[in-house]
Amino acid sequence: MNDTNPYSTPAAAIAATQASAIEIPEDIASPIKHGWIAACVTGALTLVLTVLPQFSATADRDELWNLVDVGWIAALAFGIYRRSRTAATLMLCYFVLSKILMMIAEGKPTGLVVSLLFVIFYFRAMIATFRYHRFLREFKRNPPPPRRRLSDDPLFQPSQPSHAAVHTPERDASVP
Repeated sequence: MNDTNPYSTPAAAIAATQASAIEIPEDIASPIKHGWIAACVTGALTLVLTVLPQFSATADRDELWNLVDVGWIAALAFGIYRRSRTAATLMLCYFVLSKILMMIAEGKPTGLVVSLLFVIFYFRAMIATFRYHRFLREFKRNPPPPRRRLSDDPLFQPSQPSHAAVHTPERDASVP
């Protein structure tokens, strides 16, 4: 730390290219957040619709296999939270496939509007995870220039004594 500038900041060895230190644009982070929240809502609804019928007298014990479905959705929600492209793509495909199979089994399209809303959330999350990884790759290739320190501003440089303020012996003798 042999810097002669008294206003300079101390240097620290911090890796600025870590994913947690990078500021992710809101148009990428927001759909990912909405996607994992939508997956949590889907998992919670599936859990409630699986557990509640088990308390009735005519409970079908085969419905407990839906708990595997809840675990799978929870794992994919965590993957989307961690910005995994694979988890986001699998969640979209799994949700669409499960809704198609449910509609075939029931013989009519039920809950189509709500399902379409969730598909939109999952699709946007999938696209955003791909954009996030492209953003990281570009950030690592072309990192932004280091921020300019306040001490580099000429207004904050240590001032040099001006010639008018320098006292010379001739001047000091003329002043009574």
